[in-house]
Formats: sequence, structure tokens, C-alpha cells
Amino acid sequence: MQAYEALLRIQQETFSLMNQTVYSVSSATQVTTEVYNRTLRNTYALLGMLFVFGAGTAWFSQAMHWRVGFIPFVVGIIGLSFAINATRNSAWGLFWAFAFSGLLGVVTGGNVDAVLYQYSNGGQLVVAAFGLTAGIFFSLSAYAMTTKRDFSGWFAFLGVGTLAVFGAFIVNYFLQIPALALALSTMIILIACGWIIWQTQQIVRNGQTNYIMAATGLLADIFVLFNNLLALLGFGFGDD
Repeated sequence: MQAYEALLRIQQETFSLMNQTVYSVSSATQVTTEVYNRTLRNTYALLGMLFVFGAGTAWFSQAMHWRVGFIPFVVGIIGLSFAINATRNSAWGLFWAFAFSGLLGVVTGGNVDAVLYQYSNGGQLVVAAFGLTAGIFFSLSAYAMTTKRDFSGWFAFLGVGTLAVFGAFIVNYFLQIPALALALSTMIILIACGWIIWQTQQIVRNGQTNYIMAATGLLADIFVLFNNLLALLGFGFGDD
């Protein structure tokens, strides 16, 4: 937007400054491209490291049969999210990002352990959930990077939807209604897909230039997608 406004101002200059105008526009474009490339490269590099760390934590958590209660998980996620946002421009942001990844991994490991214990085909369900998660993530990311459609207007819808589902999830934590849990998992999957598209396009179109925020946002989408796909697969295809 700044480059565009600068271009409008330059275009109002006299014809004698045309050469300076061309040079300024080219420089602004080059800077924008460099920022975009750097953000994209750093985001997916950090995302890869966070995913490996979270997956390792999940494996260890499953092996140790760890469980994290719902309330500690919610408090931890909210606290770490605020910490990441507050320190996103410093090295502490990376520290809190890995802590965030570790918490997601511990919770995921507990869910995997529960599926392996409950279903005789639990291993197949875990592999299927992982494959679906990878396929969905890469497909939606590729679509968001290549489409000309603008998804910036999705932010409000996704934000309201996330809060509504989160509130319903808390209510069902006390009610324990299986049908509602199934419906919420389905809605969460759809919302996570929407966030993947929106967040990826924010990176591609330079709306998000902080790679720590971008990477942790996508990481949360991946883990949320996997856990809820695993829950649905267990409900529909799990063998007791």
C-alpha cells in the first residue's frame, strides 16, 4: 500500500522528473519483493522446525502416556499466544514459539495415545489423519498462493466462527454430548482450512511480514486439523 501511494504521488510530478519516478517505483518494487521473499522463506523454515519439534514432543508424550487437562491446555495456549505476540520482534518470540509447539505436541501425543489404546486399528487411523492433514495443508497453501481471489475479507468471519466454536467447545466439555463433539470437530476442521487459506495469502500478499506470527499461526492450524481429523476418523472408522 505504501508503494502504491508513493507511485500516485510521483505520477503527479512534472514530466521532467519521469526518470526519477521510474527509478523510485522500481526500487519500491524491489524492496517489496525482498520483504516478501524473506518473510516467505523465514516463515516456512521456522514452520518446519516448529513442526519437527512439536512432532517429537508428541511422540515423547505418547510414549510416556502423558495427558493435559482441558483447562490447563486452554490457559497455556492463551498465555503463550499473548507471549508470542508481545515478543514477536525479538529472540524471545522464538523461545515462546517453540514452547507453543511443545504444548501442542504434548496434547497431540495424548490424543494419539488415546486412539491407539481405544481402537485396534489406531495406528492406521493416525497414519490416515497425518496423510489427510498433509494433503489438505499443501493443497490449500498452493491454492492460496496461486489464486487471484482475495480472501482478506474472511478474517472477521473466521474470527467470529473461531470464538463461537471455542465457546461451544467449553460448554460441551461439561455437557459431554458426543453428537455435539462430532459437529464441533467438523466445524473446527472447516475453520482451520479457512485460516490456512487466509494466513497463507496474508504472507503471499505481504499482509503479514512477521515470520514468527505467521509460522505459529500455520502450526496451530496444522495441529488443530490433525487432532480433529483423528477424532472424526476414530468415530467413523475406529474398531474397538
